[in-house]
Amino acid sequence: MIAQPLPLSDSLVTPDHQLPVGELSRRLAAELQAAAAICRDCEHIAGDLASGGAALESLSRLQALDELSQRLHGLSDVLSRISQHASGEWNMAIEPLLEGLGLADLVVRLRNAEPHKGWVAEAGELDFF
Repeated sequence: MIAQPLPLSDSLVTPDHQLPVGELSRRLAAELQAAAAICRDCEHIAGDLASGGAALESLSRLQALDELSQRLHGLSDVLSRISQHASGEWNMAIEPLLEGLGLADLVVRLRNAEPHKGWVAEAGELDFF
């Protein structure tokens, strides 16, 4: 289940840029679900590479990737449930939460309610720094 945020109407955003906790939770759940999908893809790729004769130590490291995927799914589910049970009166200022977040496209997705391609995530280019 992929969490989809509700359309952002004028009634959801207050003049001081407050966002209902339920809506924020839906957006965060969608991000975590997309990250989990990337992990699943990586698991398949790593499994294919390992079938070529990877060392046992390397194979055991794949368990960490599987655990990461399960954690992301679990956190996404919890945030989805928070969004379903959060009082409509609970609001948060979103800008301080996004301050310093390094991924500009993530900031855009969390700031806006429209469905984004990032919620149907694909792994990006490999960056080495």
